Amino acid sequence: MSQKIITIKIAILASEPLGWPSGKHYFPMILNGYSWNSKDKKYIFVTDYIYDRDILKGKLTASKYDVFLIPGGGVGDGEAILKGFTFSYKVRKWKKQIQKFIIDGGGFIGICGGAALFTRLDTGENSRPKSFLEKLYDKSSLDMSVVKHFYNHLAFPLFYPFQYNHPEKIGATGYVFSFSPGETKDGALFHSGGVPVDFKILKDNPIFSDLNSDTLCMRWWGGPGIVIPEKTDRFLKICANYPINDFSTDKKTRIFAWSYRGGFHGLIRSFFVSLSFIKKERLKLKDIFMYIYYLARPWKKSNKIIDLDLSGKPSITIEEYPNKNKGRILLCTSHPEFMVWCDGNINEIEENKQICLGTGFHKWNHVKPFSNDLNNEFTHTWWVVRRFVAWAGKVPDIEMPPIEKGKINDIAKKIIKDNIYWDKTLINQMRNI
Repeated sequence: MSQKIITIKIAILASEPLGWPSGKHYFPMILNGYSWNSKDKKYIFVTDYIYDRDILKGKLTASKYDVFLIPGGGVGDGEAILKGFTFSYKVRKWKKQIQKFIIDGGGFIGICGGAALFTRLDTGENSRPKSFLEKLYDKSSLDMSVVKHFYNHLAFPLFYPFQYNHPEKIGATGYVFSFSPGETKDGALFHSGGVPVDFKILKDNPIFSDLNSDTLCMRWWGGPGIVIPEKTDRFLKICANYPINDFSTDKKTRIFAWSYRGGFHGLIRSFFVSLSFIKKERLKLKDIFMYIYYLARPWKKSNKIIDLDLSGKPSITIEEYPNKNKGRILLCTSHPEFMVWCDGNINEIEENKQICLGTGFHKWNHVKPFSNDLNNEFTHTWWVVRRFVAWAGKVPDIEMPPIEKGKINDIAKKIIKDNIYWDKTLINQMRNI
């Protein structure tokens, strides 16, 4: 009896509209060409990058793709900022194309900023989005989900107008932009933004039904919480929650807020520093604004911690759009595509005149030494990404991909070299913010 081959086609949004890099290149490595067998079937993933211009041209269709995935970082968060400008005809058309994809039965996956982009913003009881960034994140929503994403505060670290008195109100962006490379107990230096978090796993769903643990360590790097409505018109389930012990208030993983003290003159100085840096490193001039942002100084450390108020909030949800096509929506506020590590604690960098977002304010120390080929840490939750796609692509619940470690191939080795271990250069550090 011959095997039936089922191909699941995945469109990965690859536009980075602000020039801020992302981990989009992890997803083809994890997904493209991956296959597994189930009874008389063989499933195989095939990935394509898709760009904003393609979506505007109508190339994202449910007849061509089974799943549309929006990564976080420079893709999801960059889009969440720009797509908040709803007066733009292109923004409205872009949203309508994605809405139609889901209405027609396509599956959607939003990772971290991709989840925030997809949903309205909730800033807490009796509170509305206040900062410029909060308003953009709220308006960027595609209005296709019944859940909201939660940030108690959200603002740009450099431009927040009230940072002198309330630097902590930049919220989760404090964990996104400002980490120096971390160090293991045996001296390995690695890019270490965010926090490995032990999420509370719920088992009444096909993603985690056969996981032999009630918790799973996944990388968190600035993602929101999720707010569930009291009533809903559709199938909706929570798959994972943040731990009750909030990592943002834990002594080992909390960070202190810093405030920019350079004013307008500091930005002018940063312009010339960035211009020289771009020339030296042979970079693209169009990215100068990103480097001005990274290299502006000086900064001052405060005695206020950044409390994110994520304790116990949902982190992963699944839902079905309520029509005959039942397009599936999966939102994940962590980064299962990224590596994790064990032990360690976050320390503040000593204040100095040269410190800036590009060099970092916080550093992981005393991290447990990595496995020889980094396989244990690097591929730890790749199976989660694969199950996300399988579920969104309407693979039957009993035919999910197996829980297994990934394999370090040549593509993975290059990513480890370029994006995991630090080569002690500033350009390598800023490319991995």
